[in-house]
Amino acid sequence: MTATAEIDIGTSVEPLLPSTALDTVGTNLERNSSLPYQFIDYRVSSLADSTGNMPPIVRQIVEGLTTLRALPGNSAKATRSLPTVLLYDDAGLDYFDRITYLPEYYLTACEIEILQTHIEAIVAEIPDGSDVIELGCGSLRKTELLLDALDKRRTAITYYAIDVMPQPLHESMAKLAAQFANVSLCALCGTYDEVLPRLTKSERPKTVLWLGSSIGNYHSPDAVEFLKKISQSVLAANDALIIGMDKQKQTSIIMDAYHDSQGVTAEFELNILTHINRLVGEYAAQQGDTTLPASATGLFDTSAFRYVGVYDEQIGRHDAYLEACVDTEVSWPHSIVAEVKEICGSDSNVAVRRGERIYIESAYKYSDSAAEVLAQTIGLTFSAEWTESRDYYTLNLFRKPQAAMPLVSQTIPVSFDKWSIPAHRASTLLNTLSNSSAPEQFPTIPSVDEWTDLWAVWDTLTLHVLARKKLLVRPIDLRHPFIFYLGHIPAFADIHMAAAESAPLSEPAVFAQWFERGIDPNMEDPTICHNHSEVPDEWPSVDKITAYRDRVRRRITAWVDGYYAANSAVSADAARHVWMAFEHEAMHIETLLYMVLQMDPADIRSPAISTFGLNSSAQPARSWISYSGSPAAVLGLTADSETALGAAALPTGHVFGWDNESPSMSVAIKPFRIHTQPITNSEYLGFLKAISSGSARADGELDDLIPQSWVALSSSQGPTGNKLLDADYGVRAAVGTPSISKTEAALWPVCVSQAQAEAYASWCGKRLPTEAEWTYATRSYHLARALSANAPNLAYSSAMPVDKYLGELLAAQDASGDAHACQPYDMFAPTNANIGLSHWHPTPVPTTPASPDCLPEASFIGSAWEWTSTPFHPFDGFKPSPMYPGYSADFFDPPETHGSDSAHYIVKGGSYITHPRIALRQTFRNWYQRGYPYVLATFRLCEDASL
Repeated sequence: MTATAEIDIGTSVEPLLPSTALDTVGTNLERNSSLPYQFIDYRVSSLADSTGNMPPIVRQIVEGLTTLRALPGNSAKATRSLPTVLLYDDAGLDYFDRITYLPEYYLTACEIEILQTHIEAIVAEIPDGSDVIELGCGSLRKTELLLDALDKRRTAITYYAIDVMPQPLHESMAKLAAQFANVSLCALCGTYDEVLPRLTKSERPKTVLWLGSSIGNYHSPDAVEFLKKISQSVLAANDALIIGMDKQKQTSIIMDAYHDSQGVTAEFELNILTHINRLVGEYAAQQGDTTLPASATGLFDTSAFRYVGVYDEQIGRHDAYLEACVDTEVSWPHSIVAEVKEICGSDSNVAVRRGERIYIESAYKYSDSAAEVLAQTIGLTFSAEWTESRDYYTLNLFRKPQAAMPLVSQTIPVSFDKWSIPAHRASTLLNTLSNSSAPEQFPTIPSVDEWTDLWAVWDTLTLHVLARKKLLVRPIDLRHPFIFYLGHIPAFADIHMAAAESAPLSEPAVFAQWFERGIDPNMEDPTICHNHSEVPDEWPSVDKITAYRDRVRRRITAWVDGYYAANSAVSADAARHVWMAFEHEAMHIETLLYMVLQMDPADIRSPAISTFGLNSSAQPARSWISYSGSPAAVLGLTADSETALGAAALPTGHVFGWDNESPSMSVAIKPFRIHTQPITNSEYLGFLKAISSGSARADGELDDLIPQSWVALSSSQGPTGNKLLDADYGVRAAVGTPSISKTEAALWPVCVSQAQAEAYASWCGKRLPTEAEWTYATRSYHLARALSANAPNLAYSSAMPVDKYLGELLAAQDASGDAHACQPYDMFAPTNANIGLSHWHPTPVPTTPASPDCLPEASFIGSAWEWTSTPFHPFDGFKPSPMYPGYSADFFDPPETHGSDSAHYIVKGGSYITHPRIALRQTFRNWYQRGYPYVLATFRLCEDASL
């Protein structure tokens, strides 16, 4: 049986539509009028097709038994394997249903508890008129709880249940069908490969359910590939995906779950042999083979095997095997011997020796950071997490963003822990680094996909978040109106593309004159400003500017396509021009966002659906970590000279930087201590309340300390007697203004000016870190944390400086960190950093303390830039860029101005909207005026140390 229909999810399937509507759905739709649900069978016959070819599933059996494969991240020897899907015939489904009731198998009980406890919050994420699609619905015991709540609280819900066996699917749907008035039911029978290609996007909102920690049965690369297919083919912007994920925990609990006292799990795993014997026997009979193989029971002698399970604590994975109890043999039926030989090159039976194991399936267990890493790897946004009383298991809500700038060409981790990739790199790449390359990071020239992602974000901000009538608004007096930036980005890019191609400007060429450079005047005297473009008497129309933008984009696309298609050499100058256009736009996305955030929140059209957790009153897991310092820490790029490279061919793997990143220089760093986490909104609010209590400060002075990143949600006279401090404050974001007192925004890093950061630090008797200290602390911590994953026996002591611990780790692994210190990119940063619009807002700092013998949990990159105490000044030997002479030089301040609000200071790291290319380039230097209150910049405390 082969189905050819496609389902437009959300528009074509209702349970009791007239038959004419049913005809549009599929050829294998059961039209039994007595059924209160629809049933569509998409299974491809398990037997041979009309040409007599071996069916794919039998081919997979042959390939698995004749090929040895090692599991990801596992140094154990390779084994034979069997297709996991064959566990789930009718008998297998019955065994598994029995497993879910066993006391040792905690997963189902945990998921039911989550659904019972958090059902209101979960239903709140599923609007009226939604399609709910469940992957592998099983008996629907858990799903029934959700459907019952949706039936009571929602209207026009259609539920699609996907599973592989028809009879259990019929039984499950029939049991539910009579219960619901507001939920229509449709069963889709087949494997994921058979059903999912038939689902198409629609305008109805969708929520895809993948429960039971089924994701854990997929190795990470396979899970990523599978979820990317769902995201690309089924989900539209803001659609949801809810995934159950089992957490890492005590080994004995996990082993008991998969080795129950009644032996049901063993029967379930061994049943795969019976299923295979029947499947291959049916195919052999279809080929006219009436003889049995040498084994009286079929392909396998089922009595010759036993079930064995192994748990790898480091990876967090339980692996299930069938182990031969005696020497045995897999005997091929005569009728398929020729096909077996064609597949594997031999028609011999497969000898399986006593003690040999055949791999069946895995069950991954996930760390606390796994959901965020998974989301970023597949290009989704991790929106919410629900857990149960023991914190064994989580349901995780993901949404498809309208636009984001994901980290491209990222290695898929063995497990979705944020330190998995850094640990892998630390063990394999550390001694092979060169100063001019960044393995596994970014190609020198951004790909067309990277440009496309960048443009999607830009268009979301300029054409969705901002209503067209708001483009002439100027929310910050020190900046042009929005419409200038709409033209500035293509004009700047076109100027550099014309230079790269030695070709004329795009028309209208006057746009380059009007839009080349914006304004950044002195805060204290706005009449003081660098050279900038002349402002036209009247701005061009939005349509003319966007048409110009599109012409420039086509020009960029053609150049980049040609570069990658021909793989030809280009001059370093030409490549630098293209790179400049890219990073310039990436930086101005941030400018545009912080301008948007200064608008009335009611005028901002949200680009995404965001879920803000409640304020749990948890405190940041903050501690001090110390560093012994260095006599010669390296700052800046070591191999990027614009004038030296010039028109020469672009070196392979070259990393460009802006002029202020070169030349590199060595600086001495004395011993210091630094906080592991930045200051949060809640802590900063506490500071304001403390200094206002009994303070002689004037209201105006206090006003100056209230962040521009906040907005008063309400104002009333209260305990402080100051209406400003008694207000309920929200944090400005494009997706809302979550309350500091009521939501997770309490734990977001506070965004302030450098002057405000200095005031807080002074109140604490501390200071801000220097640029050199922040850079040295970040590099050392990330590398030490990555290396420690490979050295579980080398414990960390809280009294030990991080750089000393790093030295011990390097010595223990016979490696050197010198090359990493000069690397442009931080290859060992955790992969859950909130950058590239992983979220449209900051995310909470960690609240869970690390184990005493581990490095404390520290967050250095993401959510917000970080202020330093270092004035923006050139490195020794600085030369202005010939391509953009004023980029840095116009903003270097004389020493006598340092400390004034208009003096520029360095910020490091990156915010939630910073492109990964910038956030992860540890040599990048950003700067703002000290008193500029609008930027997405936070701070952490630092102090001198005596070690």
